[in-house]
Amino acid sequence: MTETYISKVKVDLWKQQITLEWIGSQAATQPKGPFHCAPGRGIDGLSCDDIVTSQSVNTFCTPKGDWKVIGHLRYFEAHPEAKWVTLFQNPHRGIGLHYYPVVPQYPASDGCVRIANCAIARQIWEKTKTNITIISVEGELRPEPVMLRLGDRSVNVRKLQRQLTERGYSVSMDSDFGPATEAAVKQAQRDMRLADVDGIFGSATYAALFGSSRILATL
Repeated sequence: MTETYISKVKVDLWKQQITLEWIGSQAATQPKGPFHCAPGRGIDGLSCDDIVTSQSVNTFCTPKGDWKVIGHLRYFEAHPEAKWVTLFQNPHRGIGLHYYPVVPQYPASDGCVRIANCAIARQIWEKTKTNITIISVEGELRPEPVMLRLGDRSVNVRKLQRQLTERGYSVSMDSDFGPATEAAVKQAQRDMRLADVDGIFGSATYAALFGSSRILATL
C-alpha cells in the first residue's frame, strides 16, 4: 500500500470553499469537500483581486497562485484560537490554512484562510507534506460586507451583479446600481422570502444570496 496524503488543496475565493485532492492507496475514501472557508479581507484601498497585490506583504490578502506547504503549527501563539495551521507562500507573512471559530460568508482574515470545520483543518495539518503538497488559490473575492443601494457605483456593485447573474437574475455587470439592479435585488428578496423587500443589499440579503442563514453583524 502506498502512503495516502493530500497532494493539493484548492481554495476558491469566490465560492469560499476548499477542496482536497488525495494521492495514495486510500485516496478514494478520503474527504474531498467542498468545505466552507473565508480568505483575507485586504486593507482598505487595495485590491486583493490583483495577483501581485495579493502576494505582497502587509496587504491582508490571501496570496493567489500555487504554493508549496512550507510548515505546520499547532496554533498561532498570538491567536491560539487559530488551530491546526498549515503554512504556505512566504514564511515571513505567516499565511496559512487553519481552523477558526468565526468563518463568515465574506473575506474576513488578515490573509490566512479560515476553515469552519475543525476536523478538516486538522486533517489538512496532518495529511499535507512540506515542500510537496500544493495550496492553489484562485478566483475573485466576494463583495465587501457593505450596504449597497440605488445610485451606488463600485466594484462591490459589480460583484453583487455577478452573484445575481449566477443565481439566475438578469442584470448587467456594469458596476452601476441602477433601477435594473434594484429590481433584481427586490425579486431575489421575494424569492428568498426575506422580511424586507426594499431593493437594498444589506446584511440579510448578503447572507441569503451567498448561501448562509447567518445575518452579518458588520452591516
